[in-house]
Amino acid sequence: MLPFGALMLAASVGWAQEAPAPAPTTVAQVEFKPVLVEERGENHGKDSLRTKKTSIGKGTQDLRDIPQSVNVITEKLIDDARLDTLKEALHYTAGITFSATENGTDQDIRIRGFPAATTGDLLIDGMRDPSQYERDTFNMERIEVMRGSASMIFGRGSTGGVVNQVTKKPMLVDQMDTAVQAGTGGLVRGTVDFNKRTGEETALRLNAMATKAGNGGARVERNGIAPSYSWGLGTRNEFNVGLFHLNTNNVPRNAVGYLGGNVAPTNPLDFYGTPSDSMDGSATYASAMHLHRFAGGGELRTQLRTGTFKRAQWSSVARFGTTLGEPTTRGNVGDATILTRGSLTPRKDKYDTTMLQSDYSNQFGWFGLRHDVLAGIDVAREEAVRFQNASWNVLGTRPPTTVGTPDDGATLTGTGRGPLYRESSNYKGRSLGLYAQDMVQLSPTWKVVGGVRWDRFQATTGQLTYDTAGALTGRPTTEVRFPSLWSYRAGVLYQPDAASSYYVSYGTSFNTAADTYQFTTQQNANTPPEKSRNIEAGAKLDWLDGKLSTRAAIFRTEKFHERTTDADFAGTAFTLSGQRHSAGIELDVVGRLGPQWEVYVSYSFIPTAKIDAAGSAANAQASIGQRVGLTPRHTAAAWLGYQVDPQWRVAGGVHGASENFALQGSTGAAQRTARAGGYASVDLMAEYKATPDLFVQFNVNNVANRIYGDQLYPGFAIQGPGRAATVSVAYRY
Repeated sequence: MLPFGALMLAASVGWAQEAPAPAPTTVAQVEFKPVLVEERGENHGKDSLRTKKTSIGKGTQDLRDIPQSVNVITEKLIDDARLDTLKEALHYTAGITFSATENGTDQDIRIRGFPAATTGDLLIDGMRDPSQYERDTFNMERIEVMRGSASMIFGRGSTGGVVNQVTKKPMLVDQMDTAVQAGTGGLVRGTVDFNKRTGEETALRLNAMATKAGNGGARVERNGIAPSYSWGLGTRNEFNVGLFHLNTNNVPRNAVGYLGGNVAPTNPLDFYGTPSDSMDGSATYASAMHLHRFAGGGELRTQLRTGTFKRAQWSSVARFGTTLGEPTTRGNVGDATILTRGSLTPRKDKYDTTMLQSDYSNQFGWFGLRHDVLAGIDVAREEAVRFQNASWNVLGTRPPTTVGTPDDGATLTGTGRGPLYRESSNYKGRSLGLYAQDMVQLSPTWKVVGGVRWDRFQATTGQLTYDTAGALTGRPTTEVRFPSLWSYRAGVLYQPDAASSYYVSYGTSFNTAADTYQFTTQQNANTPPEKSRNIEAGAKLDWLDGKLSTRAAIFRTEKFHERTTDADFAGTAFTLSGQRHSAGIELDVVGRLGPQWEVYVSYSFIPTAKIDAAGSAANAQASIGQRVGLTPRHTAAAWLGYQVDPQWRVAGGVHGASENFALQGSTGAAQRTARAGGYASVDLMAEYKATPDLFVQFNVNNVANRIYGDQLYPGFAIQGPGRAATVSVAYRY
């Protein structure tokens, strides 16, 4: 418009002066090719630790408009620190810990001390990701963690928060990223991220991964592929279809029993399991998405995902024998110390899920005020089958070993060689949810948020029984129905300028019986849902002309209707007499400190996490006043990068926690008998860019080979990974 305006101005001046007409001239006709201009700013997760937007609240929103604590792990941090699994990535967000569970599962996540691995706490693109499997990051664009109760958005679950995995989608560019990684422990990993623009509005994207490693006797073997195709990109109607398949065949790291109430001092690089240990699994699903953009600016996004998830696991636990002196302390451990080896309960399960949800967002000018409306509906069908080892199948036993002879190659002894599975229980559930939220702009600086959700849920489970000969003798079933469940969210935001946002919020959540796809005997009486609430106040501020963001929150998350054992009906019924809460502060600092410095910090301080009320027959975990396990007072992570020159970049990070406890343990005069001391694990990275498209990256994780309890269970712990060095070569074209 500027050249056209200047020409009009010159013509008007000429007419005013009545100048003579100029002599005719000859104008050459020049044809220019279209130029496509794309914006890739600091917020692009591939190139920055920082982002201003999130999709965790259903639809894309500014982080400053969400009245809860939200932490985002971008693709750059994932690549820089070589965070190849979801579990590794979540170590770089504060307030998260992991339980080992009875089978050493690596996906039992706790947020603010509350379980976050139930049916509503792990998400893929805002939809439930309910099964337990080892999630790889090869198809993740970013990982979003929202802390605090969120049933109003996501339905059942989400007491401590939710984790959303945002997948990579096709783009209107031609680009291919390939990377090959090799390292200690026999690690070899290759990834491909291929994107092809196939038309004016169509694109294809393919992500693939293969990983193999021998972790001191344990084994990692994963491969995955995720193709997706989009059409109508940037138009009124946008579509996407995709497939995802991930396969895992691992020998898992063995668990180790506590020594003197502490995590054992065995080398984290050593393996005391057997070649018979296994953790096999797969995740296969298809997805489809339709996004309709209304002429007035609103959007309607509809997603469908259907898939099958499988897992089978049988692993070892090593415990200290009788060769230690008294008292049994860490200082008594030597190469000759005997370790007895046992097996954890074999487990096998299969999940089939189909989920459909539709979310609508728009702005309206009702009653002279701006309204940002979110509304949606979701339905789900979930089925699960669990298997156990047949009672007549005698499992082989694991022979003992010594601390000085890890990975001794010992095989199982006895008549059996592994589990022979038979069905033990099954589950079928159906759910329907409706929600609506309105954010009202009361003035240029004040906003209020209010939302409500209604859910209906019903499920049926069958428990199979067998006689001593292995013949099926019964299939009793139990059915639960929750015809009307309500969740709420409310908040007030004060935003005096574009760089600051202050909020106060309140939200609720609920957990129904069978939230882990099975019932217990006590749940047969249709125990009402557990209820929780979150009260939070915080500030989100931008600095240095928007290049640096800080977030702070103070919170109290409380479960006030927790299931506990009824003393009058011990073993047969639950009551809702339990109550516990956690309270603390959270801090995040993300962005650039200058042209060469980039920083990421996540910190959580939870001084209070305790049982407030319990049933009269409660166990040690429910002792009133006792601090809740898996809730360390301090958890933190940091990553700092420095661009030395156009070719060299260096970075380093640390993640750790203060003293931590398993969920149960003795509360004697000294301390619980299942504890892990505080730790800090340091990671380092150096990157050399040979050309604008070719670079070499060097990583060393857990530089000091620090021993720490990463996953805790009352009877054992799984240590964090030991020192690992890798070199990666990546090329983009």
